[in-house]
Amino acid sequence: MGVVGLGALWEFLRLAEKSGLPVPKWLVLAVGTATVAVAVFPPGAPSGIGVGGAAFAVAAAVSAALLLSGARPPVSMAGAGASLLAVAMIVVPVCALVWLRRSSLPGGGAAFGPRMILFLLLSVWGCDSFAYYVGRRLGRHRLAPTVSPKKTVEGAVGGLLGSMAVAAGAALLFLPEFSAVEAAIVGGLATSAGQLGDLVESLFKRGASVKDSGIFLPGHGGFYDRVDSLLFAVPVVCGAVLIKMAA
Repeated sequence: MGVVGLGALWEFLRLAEKSGLPVPKWLVLAVGTATVAVAVFPPGAPSGIGVGGAAFAVAAAVSAALLLSGARPPVSMAGAGASLLAVAMIVVPVCALVWLRRSSLPGGGAAFGPRMILFLLLSVWGCDSFAYYVGRRLGRHRLAPTVSPKKTVEGAVGGLLGSMAVAAGAALLFLPEFSAVEAAIVGGLATSAGQLGDLVESLFKRGASVKDSGIFLPGHGGFYDRVDSLLFAVPVVCGAVLIKMAA
């Protein structure tokens, strides 16, 4: 997932460039790689001061890189914003996924983290599948015509209900730590965020005047195209796990 996330990060930065924004691609990619590496091989529990200091250092480095590169002043702030947005929207969810993989509940069953990853993937895939088929058969009202003309309100509702059903089934089959109702709620919230993530990526692609974020996956676009929904859904599932831990 780290490799896929870094591929999506690179494609995001390329979209920003195609939108006319100056972004220090290699610096942001290096920051993303280092952040994912720290998440996978943690040196210890991070402190709030350490995280805040690291965030400031990244912002300062990006700003300095744009200054030294001679970026045009009218778009320099937008370029810096796009660079930091790339870290926030792609690198942070990837690190959250690493945390989710390692998570456990007091008194919970074995391999809780991997089962939560499976729950997340099935919910997102279920939403995508139901949204596609319901939208094709019943779709009449455009959801976001200026951003993604093919998506419909009916498809979005179908995806939501389908993901809730899949999530409830997952709880009954392999995730006893969550009741079917709890899982349906978490799955519905996560995939609603995922549908938003998909529309956000479509918005960015429109701004860059491209159909796909990349060409690494023939017939499917780029890495970002494949994980746009997942990136927005991960924090919701992590939040649900944190609530369970505190209960």
